[in-house]
Amino acid sequence: MKPVGIVLKYGSREAERKSKLFINHLEKNNIEYFKVPSREELIGDDVRAKIASSKLCVTFGGDGTLLFASRIFSPFGVPIIGVNLGGLGFITEFKEDEVINCFDCFLKGDYTYEERMMIDVSICREGETLYRSIGLNDLVVSSGGISRLIRFEIFCGKHTVGTYRADGVIISTPTGSTAYSLAAGGPIVTPTVDALVICPICPHTLGVRPIVLPSSEGLRIRVLSKDREVIGTVDGQIAFDLEYMDEVYVKKSEVVTKLVLVDGKSFFDIVSEKLSWKG
Repeated sequence: MKPVGIVLKYGSREAERKSKLFINHLEKNNIEYFKVPSREELIGDDVRAKIASSKLCVTFGGDGTLLFASRIFSPFGVPIIGVNLGGLGFITEFKEDEVINCFDCFLKGDYTYEERMMIDVSICREGETLYRSIGLNDLVVSSGGISRLIRFEIFCGKHTVGTYRADGVIISTPTGSTAYSLAAGGPIVTPTVDALVICPICPHTLGVRPIVLPSSEGLRIRVLSKDREVIGTVDGQIAFDLEYMDEVYVKKSEVVTKLVLVDGKSFFDIVSEKLSWKG
């Protein structure tokens, strides 16, 4: 069979230790595997070639580790098993003692996977595209350095959504709606909804509220702050500086993240457990 890619939380001895049982299981069954450094700049050409031809990715860490893996493996259609090592873990569904059973079910074909929408993010300055990335959770545009309000406009297709003064804005996918967006007062959106969430961060006007929009037309953010440091981040991991009149384009990506499911847990089961809705 094709090799299995393993991604460990960066710098985590716990992830190294808790992945050993799974790695021993692979070796016992003569299944080829390879480890992927959880920093993109450390991934060599030989590992990239293995990623493109891999059968499965297994992550050990938290949601951040899976977010990293989604950008690396998802363009090649590789499904992902996320193992949660103790954090909240909305998208790292499996516990460390469940991963071997989950993997064996995967080999037998006794599994399903859920396709999670991703976003394409482009940064444009004076008509030139400076940077492109994909993300599973969100794009955040916010003030950098000293905390100050920034000004920006948001457009949906040909329409102006609004002009804002706020600490920033989060554009999230349904998957990202349970991350930073939720903490900032945004709604929870089920993963199968084809939508984007606009969630302003601490807006200066009380009437400003989060908006859920169809993803069909995409969004555009124009920076209006001249004397403020403004930064953009994708999934809290990729950062870039923004200048006055820079525009950030966000649209639904053709790439999806495939999350492996084996135990029949619904999205509502997970949310209820993670947010303690059971009373």
